[in-house]
Amino acid sequence: MPLTIQAIVCAVDFSLFSPLVVRHGVALARRAGVRLYLIHAVHDPQDGVHPTAVFERGGDLAHLTEDAKQRIYALMTHAAVDWEAVVRFGDPVEQTVAFVNSLPPSLLISASHGVSGFQRLFIGTVVERLTRALNRPMLVVKPGDGEADERFNGFRRAVVSCDGHGHWQRLAPLFPLLQPDAGSRIHLVHAMEGPTNEAMTDIDAAPYVQVQQDLQDRLNRGLREQARRLVPHADQLSVTVAPGVPGEMVLRVVREQGADIIVVGVRRSGKVGRWISGSTTEALLRRSPCCVLTVPEPREQENPGGDHR
Repeated sequence: MPLTIQAIVCAVDFSLFSPLVVRHGVALARRAGVRLYLIHAVHDPQDGVHPTAVFERGGDLAHLTEDAKQRIYALMTHAAVDWEAVVRFGDPVEQTVAFVNSLPPSLLISASHGVSGFQRLFIGTVVERLTRALNRPMLVVKPGDGEADERFNGFRRAVVSCDGHGHWQRLAPLFPLLQPDAGSRIHLVHAMEGPTNEAMTDIDAAPYVQVQQDLQDRLNRGLREQARRLVPHADQLSVTVAPGVPGEMVLRVVREQGADIIVVGVRRSGKVGRWISGSTTEALLRRSPCCVLTVPEPREQENPGGDHR
């Protein structure tokens, strides 16, 4: 099912990266003509994993809520867009996911803080936890990507990681939102991790090298044909299909193309939902020099409308 966006949600933590998140959110909400929500979650003081502020009485909750709203208002000074401040109490990931799921189909925008080592090993980053839990696309902005700019005007060069499942095709309606004009470029990347695909090629009919090349050519043509049907500015399209490791190949193409956004799918894994440890998605979230848009594979039965008032 193609993706549609009826709301934009910015996850703000009042760090140095929050203005960057807000700039992206305002620009995309204006372009899409939808409402912008800014959500801030105050850590639950009973949460033993994350550092929290201590408060005990209802008056403290009201004070923290008002303080958070004032700081959100400061971020939105002179922003010409329909918006709403949302303050929740509890784990930031759980509260953000619950709020996003209550909305019609939406895009979440968050920032990568680039933590590493012990913290990532045991609890992961907020971005990685959101990626596992969300059923909606998420745009992860990176510090330094337009951080010094006062405005965000869209992405000019997108690199899309394509696997054999074809979930990237759901993105077609989002490209006009993310990319400002027909001069923007899209580069599709497919890494051939296995030596052959027997469903597509008779491996006994030709030497291995020829079989591999035939498969590579078929995949290349298939991606181009799909993109021509789905992407309105297909004249600005290029495709790379080659043997390799997906994450490494995507990062190489990003450097070669000077890309400013990577698009990658998030796949489910058994009864525990999505698990991205060691995956292409995880590698790109950690190592990408530019923004990353994660797109979850669809559930078998998705609720298209959410339950937000």
